[in-house]
Amino acid sequence: MGDWADNALKRLSDQQTNKQTQTDAFLEKRRVRRDFGMPLWLEVREKVKTNCADLNTKAKHQILTFEVTVNTELSVRGTIDGVQHFLTAEFDESIGKLSWSSGTLRGSWTIEPTDDGKAEFAGSRGPTTVDWIVEEMLDALI
Repeated sequence: MGDWADNALKRLSDQQTNKQTQTDAFLEKRRVRRDFGMPLWLEVREKVKTNCADLNTKAKHQILTFEVTVNTELSVRGTIDGVQHFLTAEFDESIGKLSWSSGTLRGSWTIEPTDDGKAEFAGSRGPTTVDWIVEEMLDALI
């Protein structure tokens, strides 16, 4: 065989390897979002609820109200100096994306695989923790 044939076979082999690598990465991302997405989202919901209750307890009056919603959403109403503010968030389980808004502020993160086969939220600033997301959302509310 000539050099062209050797090069062509190598190129075809490399293309197949790249395609398989991309497929494997896509399937891993989908598995991670399926296995870890909802538990991470529920952790966010629970920490928001706990922080609302803690603030109200320490303030000795109702400032934040965690409103009951479906499992893929959360809603918090804050009454500060007689003015109501709202925080809403939702988790799109099909794409592993958490999105929130409060007034003019917004944010979003997606579930991404970690090197150890687990998952974390990642956004425009890179990977972040559940605690950081909860603080950012509640800080935007108040």
